[in-house]
Amino acid sequence: MKSDFNFTPLKGYENFEATTQIIIAEILRRRLPFEIIDPDNNLIAVKYNNREYIIHEGTISDANSLIAYWISNDKWMTKQFLSRSGIRHAKGTLLKAGDEHEKAGLPPFPLVVKPFNTDHGIAVTAGITDGAQLVQALDRAFRHSGKVIVEEYFPGREYRFLVVDGVVRAVAYRDPANVTGDGEATIRELIDWKNLGRGDDYRYPLLKIKVDEEVERNLEELGLTLSSVPDKGQKVYLRKNSNLSTGGDSIDVTDTIADFYKKVAARAAQAANLRLAGIDIIIRDPDAAPSEDGYIVVELNAPAMLSMHDFPWSGKNRNVEKYVLDCIFNIKSND
Repeated sequence: MKSDFNFTPLKGYENFEATTQIIIAEILRRRLPFEIIDPDNNLIAVKYNNREYIIHEGTISDANSLIAYWISNDKWMTKQFLSRSGIRHAKGTLLKAGDEHEKAGLPPFPLVVKPFNTDHGIAVTAGITDGAQLVQALDRAFRHSGKVIVEEYFPGREYRFLVVDGVVRAVAYRDPANVTGDGEATIRELIDWKNLGRGDDYRYPLLKIKVDEEVERNLEELGLTLSSVPDKGQKVYLRKNSNLSTGGDSIDVTDTIADFYKKVAARAAQAANLRLAGIDIIIRDPDAAPSEDGYIVVELNAPAMLSMHDFPWSGKNRNVEKYVLDCIFNIKSND
């Protein structure tokens, strides 16, 4: 797939996360007075209509209530609120450190293991098929949290829906970290090539693919190693989770995704009373007719990354910052 990625850091603000850079650029376009409070924490203040608004990491503000933010930040609590609103989600079990998982009544394999309160795909293991893999995934997740969710694995493609005041403003398909063979380069060399222009942190919309135990495990399942040479045109997936933080690609699909799923995303945001949210939905078969059993909502994200929608690996820049800033300022959009 041809890449449309063309991110250039905002001059003078290069050390801010990309989403914060995008919001600052919109503030500058509107010629509004603003203050950098804490650059290391991406914390700014902006004045509009004689009122000061505090914005953290580009999208965290009082646009969302504290309770809504808290619900979205707890993956187990999120499931309860989705259930209350009749929205499909992965069934699972919450484990605490020291619990015997053999007696916990877990769903059948394949499984997903994730810490209950981390983000960016940290310590998430997907597609677990046996007990040994489960023990390894639990150990990894418990290193990051005292509570871990074990849930059913739902096959399909994962999408991020940006919902602003009940309207879906952008949709991105997040393709898990991958490389495409040229018939000559090793997987390690292809990773190095794809990492060019990507960043090591969130100052960039797309992050580098980092080789770790999850990558090596997925390659092993495919009968490959980092020294393998894929055929020309052969696409090799290095992970099952599609987080951009672990090297995934963002592909804009706003104009092609079914309205059915946009309505699901809006309902999911409303379930937690989130005015501004990134909603993660796995769709079993995007080409099939939409149905109630064809998707699950994975997560609600009050900190909604904007850079994937403005600077995708492939597709249009959706310029979502104008809607986000209007939401923060309580300005009703006309479109």
